[in-house]
Amino acid sequence: MSVHPSAIVDSMALLDTDVTVGPFTIIGPHVQVGAGTRIGSHAVLEGRTAIGADCVIGSHVVIGAPPQDLKYKGEPTQVVIEDGVTVREFASIHRASVGGHGVTRIERQVYLMAYVHIAHDCHVGEQVVMANQASLAGHVEIGPHAVIGGMTGIHQFVRIGAYAFVGACSAVLQDIPPYVKAQGNRAKPFGLNVVGLRRQGFSAEVVQGLKEAYRLIFESDRNTSQALAELQAGGALPEVQAFIDFIQSSHRGISK
Repeated sequence: MSVHPSAIVDSMALLDTDVTVGPFTIIGPHVQVGAGTRIGSHAVLEGRTAIGADCVIGSHVVIGAPPQDLKYKGEPTQVVIEDGVTVREFASIHRASVGGHGVTRIERQVYLMAYVHIAHDCHVGEQVVMANQASLAGHVEIGPHAVIGGMTGIHQFVRIGAYAFVGACSAVLQDIPPYVKAQGNRAKPFGLNVVGLRRQGFSAEVVQGLKEAYRLIFESDRNTSQALAELQAGGALPEVQAFIDFIQSSHRGISK
């Protein structure tokens, strides 16, 4: 373990082997840090925060601060960051409120670029990438392998599906289904994330099935219920079924 002499690490904090802590960083009493994690200078880790192994926490990052929720009265909520996560400089991740599940969670191998903000009760799936200054309001869910463009703002309780791509400078007020590209203020779909799917190894058959599903939902003269019924009747591929299930479970409605 290597802790810079100017860092302040509470004696109750639990730091595993090979953790590096940079100058002027502050780590509170309820913080846990996994093996091999590197923490830069001037970071603040507070609250009930658990950070996994082999993470990189950049300079001036704040993790575990109280939620920006007027109902919060200091309850013991958490931030959980899984293994291999990178949080670049000046990003912030707030602990959960009592109105959610009590945990703000970042899954494994997520990459959060500079100035990203993750609000209370968010759940960010594995291998998500969020570009500079992208921000999540409270209770947002981001599916695995999604990409969120820079300076994008996502409304509270919105869901972004797995393998979706949200372009830069977007304002997202409703759910974006999995595998879909969206952009704009307000964000609207503009096709399937074909390049991303191919990079992730999806077969030509699956990509074609998702293209047909996208066309029925977003480009045909059928309403959403009719399009979903037609997709179900055709004996959907598992990936298409995931697309259907996401839309059917939407509470805010999907962006169209």
